Amino acid sequence: MARPVQLAPGSLALVLCRLEAPKVAGVAEEPGGRAVFCAFRRANARCFWNSRLARAASRLTFQGWLRPGVLLVHAPPACLQVLRDAWCRRALRPPRGFRIKAVGDVFPVQMNPIVQSQFIPLAEVLCCAISDMNAAQIVVTQDSLLEHLMKHYPGIAIPSQDILYTTLGTLIKERKIYHTGEGYFIVTPQTYFITNTTPQENKRVRSDERHVTPACITYLDTESGI
Repeated sequence: MARPVQLAPGSLALVLCRLEAPKVAGVAEEPGGRAVFCAFRRANARCFWNSRLARAASRLTFQGWLRPGVLLVHAPPACLQVLRDAWCRRALRPPRGFRIKAVGDVFPVQMNPIVQSQFIPLAEVLCCAISDMNAAQIVVTQDSLLEHLMKHYPGIAIPSQDILYTTLGTLIKERKIYHTGEGYFIVTPQTYFITNTTPQENKRVRSDERHVTPACITYLDTESGI
């Protein structure tokens, strides 16, 4: 079992409140977490009359941003203590446009990693490979697909031609991929399914719904222009 990982150890959380939300074209502009952090560090690093606070602020690093206004910062323990003392003395300066509502220590968040299987389903690998090759506008044939697997999936066992052919056929039946004269393609929401059913077959289906003749399906992808 994988060992737990400690996230955000040795961090301080600053709960911030906007003083005034500037609006652009009627929409409130929300600053990003890193921009708020830079404004906070700049405001306190310019406290030249308080050299300890200025040095501590200059050593702060951005740890995270939790909406709607919690800034997580990290620094060496001594620097974090300077920030705690500054907050207690009401000397800690907020980032411009904000007010600091609270400051507190953050207990490390424990993450238990999920163990992955050593095996990857061949069908999943083939779909990923075909999707990547489609995006790169590489013609997907069985040979080019095998070459792509050997180059980009070095950790998997390369399937034989028979296994590859069978798996591709299964994916086609499941409507996950389709094949044309230009190679294999992933079925996307933009792919149209057109059933080639003759009028005679339509009559037969309507007259006896218990014996439905399977329709021949053609795939048209609007993105690839096929």
